[in-house]
Amino acid sequence: MILILGGTTEGRAAVRIADEGSAPYYYSTKGTLQEIDCAHGIRLTGGMDAASMETCCHENNIRLLIDAAHPFASALHQTVAEVSTALQLPVIRYERRYPPRDNDLIWCDDYNDAIHKLSEQGIRRLLALTGVNTIAPLRPWWEKYPTWFRILEREESLATATRQRFPPDRLFFYHDEDDAGELMDQLQPDAIITKESGNSGYFNEKVKAARIRSIPIFVIKRPPLPETFHFVYGEDGLRKQIERLLPEFFPLHHGYTTGACATAAAKAALIALLKKEEQTQSSITLPSDELITLPVAETEWEGDSAICSVIKDAGDDPDVTNGSKIVAKVTLSKEPASTPIRFVAGPGVGTVTLPGLGLEVGGPAINATPRKMITEELTSVLEEYRHSISHNTKTTEACTLTVTISVPGGEELATRTFNPKLGIVGGISIIGTSGIVRPFS
Repeated sequence: MILILGGTTEGRAAVRIADEGSAPYYYSTKGTLQEIDCAHGIRLTGGMDAASMETCCHENNIRLLIDAAHPFASALHQTVAEVSTALQLPVIRYERRYPPRDNDLIWCDDYNDAIHKLSEQGIRRLLALTGVNTIAPLRPWWEKYPTWFRILEREESLATATRQRFPPDRLFFYHDEDDAGELMDQLQPDAIITKESGNSGYFNEKVKAARIRSIPIFVIKRPPLPETFHFVYGEDGLRKQIERLLPEFFPLHHGYTTGACATAAAKAALIALLKKEEQTQSSITLPSDELITLPVAETEWEGDSAICSVIKDAGDDPDVTNGSKIVAKVTLSKEPASTPIRFVAGPGVGTVTLPGLGLEVGGPAINATPRKMITEELTSVLEEYRHSISHNTKTTEACTLTVTISVPGGEELATRTFNPKLGIVGGISIIGTSGIVRPFS
């Protein structure tokens, strides 16, 4: 049985994935306001401390915890960590995606640090986009200087503000993210303060509105989470972790395409080449913008090249490449080329001999989506390690990458595919449009 701690956008996503399993699970929220349909879930409401959560887990035979709560729900995260340690239960953390911490923002460790930095910067008029529960920690500020809070238009939120004796004429109600800019125009604050709430918390929208108006932005950093949690960043990653930690929950397991495996192997190989370090895992972004992590089976070096491999996991799909080794060799050259990244078919990867497939005749059978994924990941790595590249090759612009994808045994595997009829000879194709293999039988 699974216990999901939700109440967020991520909680809704976790329910969608759990409902795919057609097995019962529990979905817990602190309050009763979130409306959600759980096809196979049992709804629990009310906050739980460590003792009550342990009791819940014992009584309901919970074997896996999914923490999909708000990133600033520190007390809950700590409770989950304590219970998981006491009962030896694995925890999956459904985490949000966060943009980089730009240097033009004023980052604060907590609310006391924020108050100190606001004073240092000479701020007086403050618009707080941090939510009603931050009225209390910001009390030393708003008791002294003009401060406005934007909150949800709920009885619960109004009751919280009233208990804190916050002036009601300085409360504004949230309608949508466009009203943040309208409030800034209306109030003309010296600064805004917000939380590092990630993409699903509309962080970028708040920052953009303030930047347009040249308003300083103070940001409360998200609190750290226990390192023992298994982190996922989307629905596919969540499902794969559930399959790994509780295999019987889903009747059929998903897998990854050869394109996703090749992308992970190529990215690992380039990092290995630049850092001269063995790679054990590789995180890539799927076309859906979800971040996933695949294990890297091997790392080797060969002159100006590094080679990494990923074992193809097709889940329960009857895929001929399941269990195959997808190998990527990345070679770094100082010589400029017409394209900064060149693709080559290694042993076991086919060559295109007929037109009509959207690939150049005579080129490697690596489809458009895998090429795009590989190009984007390697370009990102080159940017991240541009100083290392510059040191090794004297100029970043002169670098050319040759990516050779190989599949040992691929030529024999190809005889069991449509490749011979499509005019692809010498091996399999590197394919996939989503990066995910979903079994249909």
